[in-house]
Amino acid sequence: MARDVIVEFLLGIRKLNNNNKNMKVLFLDESGDHSLKKIDNQFPLFCLAGCIFDEDEYLQKCDFEIDLLKIKYFDDNKVIFHSREIRKCEGPFNILLNKNTKENFYADLNKLIKDLPFLVLASVIKKQELKDGYFDPSNPYNLSLHFLIERFLYFLEENNDIGYISVESRDSKSNADLLGVYTLIMQHGSNGGRHNISPNRFKQRIQKIEFIEKKQNHNGHQISDLIAYPIARYVGSKENKSFDVIKHKFRSKNGRISGYGLKIFP
Repeated sequence: MARDVIVEFLLGIRKLNNNNKNMKVLFLDESGDHSLKKIDNQFPLFCLAGCIFDEDEYLQKCDFEIDLLKIKYFDDNKVIFHSREIRKCEGPFNILLNKNTKENFYADLNKLIKDLPFLVLASVIKKQELKDGYFDPSNPYNLSLHFLIERFLYFLEENNDIGYISVESRDSKSNADLLGVYTLIMQHGSNGGRHNISPNRFKQRIQKIEFIEKKQNHNGHQISDLIAYPIARYVGSKENKSFDVIKHKFRSKNGRISGYGLKIFP
């Protein structure tokens, strides 16, 4: 009975949120430590992963479908999906210590991610190579954000869309650093890679960057968190079934994702 009440409440919220906007949103989250001071040899990578949703479709359908999965297993849509806790069966995910529950949950989660209508952009930084190859290497998070802003622009131009970026808030300094990267690109454009991109191109397509606290429980960030770890593992040459679920969701050209939906650096 309680579950039915929650579902009815969520349906009501979705109807109220229908504001007829037509905009894309890029949700970002990360896997791994972005520090270059001490590099973990077992996981020497940093991945910033993004999911591009149509904002209306996300608010009216996708967000609700993610909540339904939470309600199915936890009787509560306030549970926050976190990749590490799920893998370690920690916190509310200790229910996954039961083998049958774990198999069913992963099957449902994989189906949800496979069926949700989003496109993947990701940047993976090989931290040791970055540190060894550059005298003053950039912060991996800032570098990755730069890469993904460029690819988000390309996507928006290809589809004649506008959009914005939603980042999970961290500490004030980290947020200020990311805002600095975003502001610099918006004011001066980008001259990295093979092509220079004018600031006007960014301004015409990307409306803003927002910082959302984890406790606000944005499902878009949680999907980005769930896909970041298997992407990093894939780049680390470790085959995993989770990557197979998302590999067809990357932005690509003629089936090629490298450089288009997935940037590996250096």
